[in-house]
Amino acid sequence: VNVVTLSGGTPHKPMPQDPHSGFQVFEAEANARCLIRELGVAPEDVFEENWSLDTIANAYMLRTNHADVAGWNRLIVVNNAFHMPRTRAIFDKVFGLPPLLNGVRYSLQFVEVPDEGVPPDVLQSRMAREAKSLETFRKLSAGISTMQQMHSFLFKEHGPS
Repeated sequence: VNVVTLSGGTPHKPMPQDPHSGFQVFEAEANARCLIRELGVAPEDVFEENWSLDTIANAYMLRTNHADVAGWNRLIVVNNAFHMPRTRAIFDKVFGLPPLLNGVRYSLQFVEVPDEGVPPDVLQSRMAREAKSLETFRKLSAGISTMQQMHSFLFKEHGPS
């Protein structure tokens, strides 16, 4: 089983720093370290995607840098419960766009992680923001029907969400 950790971080807050080196740590790197060091996942099974700064780019870069190239067509997407409705909509959209590798459709499974440790008021705020962002994504992506159009959207029109 291969695991791809996603994201360079977020444009909404400063990136964390490694306490030993003082360098910035990408979100994907921190998650990869945890999988390897704390959960015992073999390093050769862990891949990082640390270019993206939001969920749309997470899905796009996972598909173009890993899934399409490596021929992975069965994927499990794991995310917080509060973020899952938008994550599902975005990943379904990106992984459903043609052209499909060898004409094979992707099989996506979604697994929610409980929102433990998030204070109720913060969770309510995040859920409201997610609902608004999901509505915006659906409107903006309605006319996108190919990976070429998604590429154009991401690199010409899309700003940080």
